[in-house]
Amino acid sequence: MDQNSINIIADHVPERLKTPLTRAVTSICDKVTEIVLRADRPLCVYESKRLYFVTEKGYLTDSIHANDLLTVSSKEVDQTVLLLCRYSVYAYQHEINNGYITIGGGVRVGLCGQAVMTDGQVTNVRDISTLCFRVAREVKGCATQLLSMIRPFGGVLICGVPGSGKTTLIRDMARQLSYTCRVSAADERCELSACSYSGGRGFDMGLCDVYAGYPKGVAARQAIRSTAPEIIVCDEIGDRNDAELLMYSLRCGVSFIATVHAASMADLRGRQVTERLIDTGAFRYIVFLKNDTVGKIDRIYEMTDSRG
Repeated sequence: MDQNSINIIADHVPERLKTPLTRAVTSICDKVTEIVLRADRPLCVYESKRLYFVTEKGYLTDSIHANDLLTVSSKEVDQTVLLLCRYSVYAYQHEINNGYITIGGGVRVGLCGQAVMTDGQVTNVRDISTLCFRVAREVKGCATQLLSMIRPFGGVLICGVPGSGKTTLIRDMARQLSYTCRVSAADERCELSACSYSGGRGFDMGLCDVYAGYPKGVAARQAIRSTAPEIIVCDEIGDRNDAELLMYSLRCGVSFIATVHAASMADLRGRQVTERLIDTGAFRYIVFLKNDTVGKIDRIYEMTDSRG
């Protein structure tokens, strides 16, 4: 997190929380990964593997028993939701139903509450109790090692646990590759490009053509029809429709670079949906990341030995 990300988050929380939060995180802004507001619970700051609480005077403590912890009220959670939606919850209903809102700087805010279901689909989320501000980072050059080890044509699936830097890595892959081939990004949640409300990009995507806010399938099909990509980059595949999307792209001669949550090949193969993604033949390389440094490779499989 940089100072700009701090300011963006601070602008989306009520005034009573703004000053102590800004003061508390400024000294460790480059290490903060998440800021979490929970109704009637202390304001939390996550730094990689550590958890801190913000005090009323704007200091950090790792003790849940401290006397002056800054507690977030349920009303302040509701106020934050309004700020995130720019006072038009209806305009953000689709994002809310999908569990997140993306704001400036690529900051994604996860929402937790009570789902309202209609015909098996989430049509609203009420009584929101948790807001998790997850910070996006731009680390130029983090994909250099991987790109020196593989040939991206033929498809690359980046795997890792949450927080291992998958999105950061493919962002830099898209940027670097865009200078040598045609690359489009299916940026459904606006995390890759960090698009602002006005449509401007917060991160350097090079010459990559960015389809921001489109569902992945729609973005891929529009890209193939309109910008003729050789490679399409997208984040977090893994639902039942993604296998069909990959097959369609393969028929059009397009390679995919994508990410998926998985800690190991056994984990990846152990889930029916992700195993189907592998079996499409869309990925020549399956790359697993370590969980300590962005872009640090743990292991690379080629499809010939990916069952191993």
